[in-house]
Amino acid sequence: MKKHTVENIKIGDVDVIKVTLANHISKVVLLSYGAGVYQYQYHQSELIIMPKTIKDYMNDMVYYGKTIGRTSGRLVVPSYEIDQKSYEVKPYRSAYTSLHGGKQGFSTRNFDLVYHDDQKVIFRYISKDLEEGYPGKLTLDVIYELGIDGSLKITYEATTTKDTLCNITNHVYFNLNQQISDIYDTEIQLKASSYLDIDQNYMIRKAKSVVQTPFDFRISVPFKDRIEAMQKTTFEGFDHTWIFDELNDKEAKAIAYDRTSNLGIKAYTSYPAVVLYTHNNPAGTPIVGPFDDEAIHSSFTLECQFEPGGIHHKNLNQAILRKGDTYHHFIKFQPFIKEQK
Repeated sequence: MKKHTVENIKIGDVDVIKVTLANHISKVVLLSYGAGVYQYQYHQSELIIMPKTIKDYMNDMVYYGKTIGRTSGRLVVPSYEIDQKSYEVKPYRSAYTSLHGGKQGFSTRNFDLVYHDDQKVIFRYISKDLEEGYPGKLTLDVIYELGIDGSLKITYEATTTKDTLCNITNHVYFNLNQQISDIYDTEIQLKASSYLDIDQNYMIRKAKSVVQTPFDFRISVPFKDRIEAMQKTTFEGFDHTWIFDELNDKEAKAIAYDRTSNLGIKAYTSYPAVVLYTHNNPAGTPIVGPFDDEAIHSSFTLECQFEPGGIHHKNLNQAILRKGDTYHHFIKFQPFIKEQK
């Protein structure tokens, strides 16, 4: 078995590079478009959901597996400030906010493949000064590493020519039992005692305690118990930010487990927060597996990042990358199979 392969695939006028890394435990398929994860297998079981074709992946509106930037989450219109200088925010996907870096965010960019070997792949994108309104020319490396234990580590390294916003994450959607079309019986735990309360337009009100709310995932609980409590809200599930209790990146910050498949996933990160999204909106593109056209609650994300939109709130992380500094953060997904008692 080849440990890694590289293919060039022409999709319309875009030359997409497909890189496959594999070992005796796992296989991951990576694409230069959006510097994304297209497939992730562990002991031959699919861990993520994906569009049926690469063309579908390129055109989807829910960011399957893609790198999100220059900022993840939502920035509030009409502007934000860095050191008393104002920068315009153009609305995208809402009249009130701009989502995931804007209309031409990093999820729509075809990255360069600058390095690959049997364990590591590096994609690079150079974002121009004032691209989507962000100041500074930003150079971003997205580094994927497949571990011998089947883990997938994603590292982000970036530099800028001007002080700018930078908050990069990955938008892969997990489903740990793809014999069924939802995640209701999958259990989830987040090591977070607070979350960001948002209004119906996804604008942050304030940080709140999770105690005695549907947002309490401090102890592992099935998704169905909590999603049911959210069905009567405008969100119809979760699309919220949790703030981790500790910044120790050696301990798992999120753990999901499916009792039927016996598969689980642990998330480790250097980031202080995570967005858990339970695929509350229609897929808009055909998905591999037993999912209908909408794929509602078919999967979940663990988008580790700085608090999205923190630049608008003094008590949250601002996600400002200064000229001369290097942005360096990671997300590591560790699959596991739980031994039956």
